[in-house]
Amino acid sequence: MQTSTGLDNRALAGALAKLAVPIVLQNLISAVVNAADVFMLTGVGQDALSAVSLAGQVAFVLTLFYMGLSSGASILGAQYWGRRDGDAVEAVLGLSVRYAMAVSALFFLATLLEPGLLMRIFTPDAALISLGAGYLRILGIGFLFMGASQMLLAIFKSMEQTKLSATISTVCLLANIAMNALAIFALVPGDARMAVLGVAAATSLSRLLELGLCLIAVRRGRGVPLRMGRVLRSPTQLRQDFLRCMLPVLCNYLVWGCGLSANSAIMGHIGSDMVSAHSLANTLRNLVTVSCSGMASGGGILLGLYLGKGDYGTARRLGRLLSWGSLLAGALAGLILAAIRGPYLAFSRLTGDAHALLGQMLWVNAVYCIGKSFNMCMVSGVFSAGGDTKFGLICDGVTMWGIILPLGLLTAFALHWPPIAVYLVLCADEFVKLPAVLHHFRQYRWLVNLTREKTQKP
Repeated sequence: MQTSTGLDNRALAGALAKLAVPIVLQNLISAVVNAADVFMLTGVGQDALSAVSLAGQVAFVLTLFYMGLSSGASILGAQYWGRRDGDAVEAVLGLSVRYAMAVSALFFLATLLEPGLLMRIFTPDAALISLGAGYLRILGIGFLFMGASQMLLAIFKSMEQTKLSATISTVCLLANIAMNALAIFALVPGDARMAVLGVAAATSLSRLLELGLCLIAVRRGRGVPLRMGRVLRSPTQLRQDFLRCMLPVLCNYLVWGCGLSANSAIMGHIGSDMVSAHSLANTLRNLVTVSCSGMASGGGILLGLYLGKGDYGTARRLGRLLSWGSLLAGALAGLILAAIRGPYLAFSRLTGDAHALLGQMLWVNAVYCIGKSFNMCMVSGVFSAGGDTKFGLICDGVTMWGIILPLGLLTAFALHWPPIAVYLVLCADEFVKLPAVLHHFRQYRWLVNLTREKTQKP
């Protein structure tokens, strides 16, 4: 074990900000771009917006796999980079790219061969199925580029190059929105079918651009090499370590993603007012909590670097700093949400029960931000940095599927509680699991160095 670096809390906060700020800006731009896409498609027509939204669920499921793989790559990559073992980082990158490309190929074949079948999972509407199927066929091409680019971006972050990762992502997001605007308003104005195809093509082209920029960065020495031998083969021990870190995270994301879908289904059966209000409330909440997600990502990377060095003293102090910082960031996000609640309600243009329900939901979300920020920073940042990924899977699985969803079904369809009361139940998950998360943090089982002195030959 190495001795502590002796950094004080101010220096640690500065190092954290250096990593987290670019991620926060990237997340903010992504949220703004997504809102702009929705606005542009709304101008095309309701069917176009609905078809792209439903087809996007396929990409969302694929993204869950990418999130699991990139988390595994970031966890091991950051620790090996902390001890400056470039060969091990390259091997981790090769592993993640290989698995990501395999999953991407499966999704590409599904969207190419059976896009209509995929759309029927989400809707029986023939018009939406037709529009969405065309969208998926073109979007699937982008999956082939996205797998490698997402893993490269994850490795850039774990190597403390968050500015590079954020810059590449931002350039591609802006290019995507520009190409969307060109397709919708200039090339095929008023043609819903061609606009949907244009949006899909723009997304795929932006993914190709993303991969190209990542490879240029690697070629210029901004990351580790991506040699074919490392992609096709990898050290056995390192592969086992990667799977041990990655699989619980992947399962956790799948449990979480399916839980969100079930959550939405409950609200969908309550009524359209509930769905509309929830959509707008969730959009604003995601926007004001970008700093919380940035702190979780940046904190996890920095913590992994210290754990890889064996500097447990600094890692422990950084963990405590992140715990208090996450609570402060969550409280600030809640205050911002409450402050802009009035103008947001006026801008929403909802009427009647939906407008009143949105106002109530925003108050709920102002408090929800605190629990969300703390749990996200601890589970996705602190615990994962030390490879402690099973806790998140168990905690989310028990909380979501064992407590919240059964109570949601009971209150909505058996007890017939008012919509806002059901919404309170569905939003209680972060506070139900908060005591367990806090207890687990205080046990310090996440202080684990996952690196090996010498990785095996492939």
